[in-house]
Amino acid sequence: MKKYLLIVLLPILLNSCKNNSETQSTETEITEENFEKIDQLQWLLGTWTNESGEEFSQETWSKENASSFTAFSFTQVGKETVFSETMALEQKGDSLLLTVLTANQNEKKPVAFKMVSSDNGQFTFENKKHDFPQRIVYTNPVKDSLHAWIEGTENGEHRKIDFLYSRKN
Repeated sequence: MKKYLLIVLLPILLNSCKNNSETQSTETEITEENFEKIDQLQWLLGTWTNESGEEFSQETWSKENASSFTAFSFTQVGKETVFSETMALEQKGDSLLLTVLTANQNEKKPVAFKMVSSDNGQFTFENKKHDFPQRIVYTNPVKDSLHAWIEGTENGEHRKIDFLYSRKN
């Protein structure tokens, strides 16, 4: 009787283990696929600097988990910090959002920009309702360099500000 029960249960047990591993494999593939957009920006991780005379700027990106990166950016003139902000880059479903919290701006509230384009290695985030900027762009024109800019309309005129960084070793 025990042998008969074993012969009946063994195929059921093996089949259920097989189905479970197939399910886990499918879930792993889906999870990896889900973060394809943020994975395109892996090159952003690390510390980027720009030094020009008395002015020093730094932007440091870290990976928090598979779907989000965070950053802290600041600019100093001499020994005084004249600008600082924190950023979060998060993939939520099919959307990639860049959320920026700038010290002493926007009533200390974060502002979200949605990625609208990732053509030719140029990642463009937009929020047309924001006063300025309405667009933030990140590119990696050559190895170990970052070119970012903010742009939009302010007081009826188009304005663009460039940020050029080199990777800090």
